[in-house]
Amino acid sequence: MNQELDLLLESHGKNEGDDPHDYFKLAKDLEAAGDLHHAATAYDRAFGLNPTDVEIEPARRRLLDRLAVSENGLAFRYIPAGTFQMGSDTGEPDEAPVHPVRLDAYWISDTPVSWTTFTALMGWSAPPEGMPPQEISAGSEESGLVKRAINRMVQRPEAPIPANREMMFRIAAENRIRLQYCEDGTTRAIDWHAHTPEHNWMKGGQPVSSRKLFGEPPRKDPNRPWGYGDKPMIAVSWHDAESLCTKLSRSAVTYCLPTEAEWEKAARGGLIGCPYPWGQKGPSPHTSDFDRFDHFAILPMREFVPNGYGIYAVSGCVWEWTADWYDAEYYTSSARKNPTGPEKGQEKVVRGGSWADCAEVTTVSFRMSHLVRDARCGGSGTPNIGFRVCRKVLA
Repeated sequence: MNQELDLLLESHGKNEGDDPHDYFKLAKDLEAAGDLHHAATAYDRAFGLNPTDVEIEPARRRLLDRLAVSENGLAFRYIPAGTFQMGSDTGEPDEAPVHPVRLDAYWISDTPVSWTTFTALMGWSAPPEGMPPQEISAGSEESGLVKRAINRMVQRPEAPIPANREMMFRIAAENRIRLQYCEDGTTRAIDWHAHTPEHNWMKGGQPVSSRKLFGEPPRKDPNRPWGYGDKPMIAVSWHDAESLCTKLSRSAVTYCLPTEAEWEKAARGGLIGCPYPWGQKGPSPHTSDFDRFDHFAILPMREFVPNGYGIYAVSGCVWEWTADWYDAEYYTSSARKNPTGPEKGQEKVVRGGSWADCAEVTTVSFRMSHLVRDARCGGSGTPNIGFRVCRKVLA
């Protein structure tokens, strides 16, 4: 049996003579014996060889649902151990060559992390404030010091700002972008002031709400309660994403950004050789959130059907941070098992494309990178970069 399992874990591609029902029978035997993790790998292999089989697909789906985990307010989908074909020989040069990669089992969040979830897990105030607990209250003595620090920064740009205040300024600036794009029902981004209804503006000596002054954000249902849980958190730096993972990790379970290989395997959904999470056919407005730059809005993460692993929004929606440094030639020398990317670099790999991008970048193999700056500086004030979390049980 050990030799049979090792061959199973090494199997990949659509090799001549491979019979999906041989793997299906093995999967059922393993599941009956209580070896659910190897059973999931066998089901996955059978599904890859014949994803439309009326017996294989539902049996695989039931076991993957059984192995799913809900933890820390996140839903994690199980990705079985095994080998998959990574990359593409028909895409950009840095996507080649296609090469087999063997990964251990892991879980990955079924959607990118929302702004509400991020602030709750970090212990920050909930959106639309969305600030760490050290937030400086308006009107306090400290607030006056911050204002003077801002004035110094404008008058003497070389003058340093204390680290904690610099962080607050950075988060506040990022939140202005999130206010425009992260609200569940908003259908088009407008001035961030319109998303702050507090009566903290004065007109003619009287307090006036921001929405009176700056307009009412267009919403699909104006009567729907305001919320920030259906769309991905954006303008998030790689360091802030890493900070959340570090905060959640404990002795038995570690949380992290997925490696580039882990992201791609999860995005493929168990399909073999397909450029998209759903198969061969290119994206459309019915399959993913892409090519909508003129709309200035992100669609809810669960707007479209999930892929074969039960994962939403891996094509379009937002670019997603990975753990790996970017190297255009990395595939020519990457590790055969559990690759973790180059040892150093300046830019981290982001994957998946976004709502603002064209169809060509929303494939499961397209690679892009984004500069990672000092942790205090953030460096991702863009409305189309987010992240999802990987979960691993330590041996």
